[in-house]
Amino acid sequence: MPFYSIIKKEIYRFGSIWVQTLVGPLTTALLYQLIFGNQFSNVATGISGVSYSMFLIPGLIIMQVLLNSFGNGSSSLIQSKYSGNIIFILMAPVSQFSMYMAYLIASIIRGVLVGGAVLLGIIWFAVPEFSHIWAIFYFAILGATITGGLGLIAGILCEKFDQLAGFQSFVMVPLIYLSGIFFNIQHFSAFWRSLAMIDPFLYIVDGFRYGFIGANNFTIEYGALFVLVFAFAVNLFGYMLLKRGIKIKN
Repeated sequence: MPFYSIIKKEIYRFGSIWVQTLVGPLTTALLYQLIFGNQFSNVATGISGVSYSMFLIPGLIIMQVLLNSFGNGSSSLIQSKYSGNIIFILMAPVSQFSMYMAYLIASIIRGVLVGGAVLLGIIWFAVPEFSHIWAIFYFAILGATITGGLGLIAGILCEKFDQLAGFQSFVMVPLIYLSGIFFNIQHFSAFWRSLAMIDPFLYIVDGFRYGFIGANNFTIEYGALFVLVFAFAVNLFGYMLLKRGIKIKN
């Protein structure tokens, strides 16, 4: 079936460059852990009994989940546009909804796989706690769903790799760094804390970290509901763009 063929194609695509897919993000996360974990080991996390290293580990894992799920769909669509084979994908006997879901599922798979690889790599340096396993899977999968959808939106709207790089620099990077990955937002100044509060990634990171250390800044029910609704909204918008053929069908 074309639906499964697209998923297989995407898995083969990022699997064929496994060094870039797995080793790159793992190396980046380990460098952050070694540098930040040691240099800021005395930084207060604002959570009783939680060291900075244990606070940082969930943030590094979910950061790679979000970035890689975003990168999969966006780079795949841009590459298809650039090479001209997007027309063959559009001509496949598959509905726009199935096509969108195939790319989204492949993006989620890549994000979760990379997150798992980072977790296994970090365990060699520090063994994290696992307080709520369900929250780890819930926020990792929905986080990948959100950024996978954002990646597809970027891939649809952007026509060149330069435009995609701009989207990453001016949208993804600020959202990532304001989400409390490296420091508790309670330590931010009032201005930056108010900006962080409207960052949807904040609730993904907060809920994911709750799965490890059992503590968070917001009620877990609110975070879980917000992330679910936002994931639906992002992907509904992405699907509508694909259905209308904006910047895809000439």
